[in-house]
Amino acid sequence: MKTSDTAAVFLLLLGLSVSGIIPVLGQSGANSDPLWINFSSEQDRLGFQSVAAFSQGSQFFLSGLAGPDAGISGFFGNTDGLSDLSNAFSFNARDARLFHSDYSRSAHYSGATFQFSQGQSAHFAVGVAQIEAGDVEDRINWFAGAQTTHSNVQIFRVEVGENVAAHAVGGGFALSGVDLNARYIHADDGTESGLIKWQMPINRKHRVALEFQSGSSERFREGNYQRWLFSYNGSFGRPDKMWGTEGGSSGLGTMSTAILAASAVGVALVASSGSDKADTQIRFTKQHDAAEDVLNKINPTSVAQNLEYGGWVYQNADATFSATEPIKGTVDSVNIGSPDDVPNGYAMASYHTHAAYDPRYDSENFSQVDIAVDNAWRVDGYLGTPMGYFKYHNYLTGVITTLGRVAN
Repeated sequence: MKTSDTAAVFLLLLGLSVSGIIPVLGQSGANSDPLWINFSSEQDRLGFQSVAAFSQGSQFFLSGLAGPDAGISGFFGNTDGLSDLSNAFSFNARDARLFHSDYSRSAHYSGATFQFSQGQSAHFAVGVAQIEAGDVEDRINWFAGAQTTHSNVQIFRVEVGENVAAHAVGGGFALSGVDLNARYIHADDGTESGLIKWQMPINRKHRVALEFQSGSSERFREGNYQRWLFSYNGSFGRPDKMWGTEGGSSGLGTMSTAILAASAVGVALVASSGSDKADTQIRFTKQHDAAEDVLNKINPTSVAQNLEYGGWVYQNADATFSATEPIKGTVDSVNIGSPDDVPNGYAMASYHTHAAYDPRYDSENFSQVDIAVDNAWRVDGYLGTPMGYFKYHNYLTGVITTLGRVAN
């Protein structure tokens, strides 16, 4: 965060009375729980309303002018990777890896909101958040939310450039100690993540909770998961809730608007990296699998056209592996460029095919030129042969291994 930004925020906050410190959201006592602080004037008259939130790696500031029926505000903040400021829309690395690999990138965000209320029973808010990070396109999240004393609902639309990257929806209900919360995010390529949480008291000292979470991605199938979790909590005193709900001592109004804005940031960071190349990567947990996948797809074309194809296998920021799009070559060579040109992370290996069978060439094996180029770049090499063999050259040991078969 820029020093001038920080100074401006604290000068603004110092001019307002502290109306309450919002309890941490999430499980009681967790080190990663965010702290929400409400610096506001009285809710029943026109005045300045400000909210600040802090967690490990994230800061959020919102301030504006609000009265009992309507208000307008602006917000900004920073985050080192994923944002965990909103309990309902706080995502972990497992969730984020389904959508893209670049979720650890630091980002700055800003936005504006408009809120209005119907008495003390219902609160509505709309807004937009813009997320900026180096070397990628800005992510824009349009959002809206409604909240009553016992229920809430939120909707989000994430855009990158002129494209819609994802939609998300969330909601909750609380009555007589029973809490039900759910969220769902769906990217334009079909990647999705969902969560349903329910908890209720058995009596004054005992509470049970049930949680179901799932995620799926065609681009990172090894990350697909489903999880059921049943929890029981008992104590000699009054038991704490097993997981927090959105809200705090301020109830409806500016605080719920601030949490909605923080949720919008969290959704946008997960839904897209801001890079189309990173968002469309097919990823694997093993280097061999990334090479096998791309060679299995391109080798039949290479054989049919009697042309070589090649590219790079690279490691992403989340330690998964991907392959670049195959580059078309000639009957006996292909120029795949520099390993520094991979779209993300670091090149770990080259891959190429050997076109169709030709008696003039030893097409079923790495050539001396193949091995020399890999050694010069200090990368491993993969080969798909006309007969469909999948071969691997380890540049550190010089050992060549047949790993299996690919389509031909």
